[in-house]
Amino acid sequence: MKTKIQRILYMDMFFKVTQSTEHYVNYIYKKPSTILMTNIRINWLKYINTKTHKHLPVFINERTARKRNHQTIPFGILCHDHIRYNESTIVEHNLSDFAPNTQSKFNFKLIVPQEDVMQYFTQWQRYRKFWWSSITTTPGLFSINDMKFGENAADVNVIAQFPWGHQIVETINIYPNTNIPNSSCLSCTMSLENALFVLLMDGLIGQNKTNYLRLHKNLAPYKISFALNCEDTKDKQTLEELSKLLSLKLQMNKVSTWVPDFSLSPESQIEKNLEMGVPYTAILNDSTLKNGIFQLMNSSTMLPEQVHVADFDSYASLLCNK
Repeated sequence: MKTKIQRILYMDMFFKVTQSTEHYVNYIYKKPSTILMTNIRINWLKYINTKTHKHLPVFINERTARKRNHQTIPFGILCHDHIRYNESTIVEHNLSDFAPNTQSKFNFKLIVPQEDVMQYFTQWQRYRKFWWSSITTTPGLFSINDMKFGENAADVNVIAQFPWGHQIVETINIYPNTNIPNSSCLSCTMSLENALFVLLMDGLIGQNKTNYLRLHKNLAPYKISFALNCEDTKDKQTLEELSKLLSLKLQMNKVSTWVPDFSLSPESQIEKNLEMGVPYTAILNDSTLKNGIFQLMNSSTMLPEQVHVADFDSYASLLCNK
């Protein structure tokens, strides 16, 4: 596993390594990593909302639940200790561990009637496994391990089955709730940083021969990038301005974009986009300036389709937000 973790940490598009030894690596999360973690957090919250908003109230933290003295069950509580990373935050990672030493814990608790707790337990195992499968490019990667029972309690893990072994991605457990009579607590706990490494590890394993990172389009830090295939210096400058304009219009439509280093060759520009896990690359060339048509390449199939610049922002919104 050590070599697998090192491979992830030396993805220079996502991490900046500041110090490295045989057993530890210190690094800083680059912007694509923090965006990816933000996307995971938002997706986690949205999915919990879809499973609860019609059936039970959910409080944003335990303090709010206590303040309102809520006693009617079932109800939910969100408990997430979200670490804010910036460009100077150095993270220490023991290479014998899958995730770094410091982690953001995301926990969702359900307070349910004691007699119904096993029904909820079984139901939320399915929900959580489905969520993990929905945010990866390899849905069959995840499974539920054997249930373990303790005194008035039980727990089970959602695991990722990597070629080198399994990795726990989330723990689901049930236990008595002492605050409300005849009630039990169901708890689902995951780590944001662990989820980041799981998705990056899966993305690397899912590479094809072109050696690119595969990320689910809903979670990818950037949905669309650009590449310029033009020899004429003047035309290339015009295409650069056009790509920046298209990028701005996409961002106004809430489609995140990545603009590569246009001084690189067209092949290198596309390669950098693929290393970033960008789902779509817009390839502009000389003829784009004449007829407004360019090629939009899908990173999953590597097949291009023709798109007109006038339709791009609406079409991109359809592709990336559906």
